[in-house]
This record gives sequence, structure tokens and C-alpha cells, in this order.
Amino acid sequence: MSWSVSAKGTPAEAQAELTRQFSYPLAAPPAGLSDEGERETVRRVADTISQCLGTFDPAKTVYVAANGHISFDTWDTKAGAVQTVHVSIQPSA
Repeated sequence: MSWSVSAKGTPAEAQAELTRQFSYPLAAPPAGLSDEGERETVRRVADTISQCLGTFDPAKTVYVAANGHISFDTWDTKAGAVQTVHVSIQPSA
């Protein structure tokens, strides 16, 4: 399973767009992610990005991108879960 979000604009504009995009992987299954561990990761990433955007100058433009993937050694039992998460928040022109 995987998810991704991205937005560009002022911190407030980016936050509004990311809130909209994060609602998709966090929607109730089967529309959203089905693994609760991955859902918790997405919630934590969303919270962390929100906190970080609060430190940027509100008039500056930022670009935010985040994505993640979870895999299991055994899908049926969800044994051996491994997650990969990438987050980038940077000033943008």
C-alpha cells in the first residue's frame, strides 16, 4: 500500500491543500488505507508537516511533498511490516 501528497503555496495555502489530500488515505476503508499502522503513520506525518509549516514566514511560498509505502513479508498475516516514508518541506520561488 502506498500514499502521497504534495502542495505549493503560502504555508496556509499548502496546509489547506494537504489537509484535503490527507483525507484520502485516511478515509474509512475500503476507500482509504486498510492497515491501521500505516494510517497512524499518515496521521503523524500530517501533524508534523502542520507543525513545521507553522515555522515558515506566512508570506513565503513553500513546496511540500510526502509519500509512504508499507509492505509485509506475509500479506495475509501482515507479519514483517516495513514502512518507508519521505517528507520534504522547502522554500520555493
